[in-house]
Amino acid sequence: MDKKLASIIKYFAVFDYFPRFEEVYTFFPRKISKKTLKTMYEAVLDTPPQYSIIRNPKSAIKQLINYELRITNSKKKLRNWRFRLYIKLVLLFPQIKLVGLSGSISMMNADLDDDIDLFIITKKNRLFTGRFLATMIAFIMGLKRPLGLKKASDKVCLNLFFDESNLKVPKFKQTLFVGHEVLQMKPIINKDYVYERFLVANGWIFKLFPNAIENLESRIQNSELKNKISNSKLIHNSKFIILNFGRILELFFKKIQLLLINRHKTTEIITSSQLWFHPDDFEKKIKFL
Repeated sequence: MDKKLASIIKYFAVFDYFPRFEEVYTFFPRKISKKTLKTMYEAVLDTPPQYSIIRNPKSAIKQLINYELRITNSKKKLRNWRFRLYIKLVLLFPQIKLVGLSGSISMMNADLDDDIDLFIITKKNRLFTGRFLATMIAFIMGLKRPLGLKKASDKVCLNLFFDESNLKVPKFKQTLFVGHEVLQMKPIINKDYVYERFLVANGWIFKLFPNAIENLESRIQNSELKNKISNSKLIHNSKFIILNFGRILELFFKKIQLLLINRHKTTEIITSSQLWFHPDDFEKKIKFL
């Protein structure tokens, strides 16, 4: 088997997931035609010894058996009335520009006891206001995952916040794992083309996965949107009217949240424009693949 194809299967096996062809094509680390790769991929499916190259063969086989079940679990979570109402309420606030599904739910690979991981991008200079709103609405609706619990069925896990003024993943986080997360994230709220601007700001992912751009282009279906992306710097440089009250609230929420975060800080990454909360460091699990 091709070593690059084997590495992709090993990667997804860490997450108890066997990749479909489109996912293998997206994450293949060099340019390759779909026809060539499909021949290789189908050979893997047709060969029982394929599992010998997988890091956790029993888990991978179990995933294949439970494939439909996990899709059903994921759909149920997304159709839950509380979660749907939560998204509608969050949508009302201009401070929140993007909400994206991440983790297992973005791959439709959720177990019954999995929570719903969300990635949020806020308006410029409204990072802490946006986090306060997203967190408080979740808390009021009984959707916030309790502190200390690694899993909480159907709760939302607010683990990543970016300010739209700084959409680029920092250099030291430009890893295989984060590259996967960027491409796997599925936006469910996307205002002012911020999702497309996020992809443009993180062009480094296309060096890791050169075939990914082809699949992403299918999401960008009209020339007007393509033009917006190509001129994304103009969007970043546009001037917003910032009310004094909004600035005061942001400073207040920032001060309170930093005080609370620093009391229990472990591996979190906290800056004025990005907040990373990841209780499980999956990068350690894939480090030696």
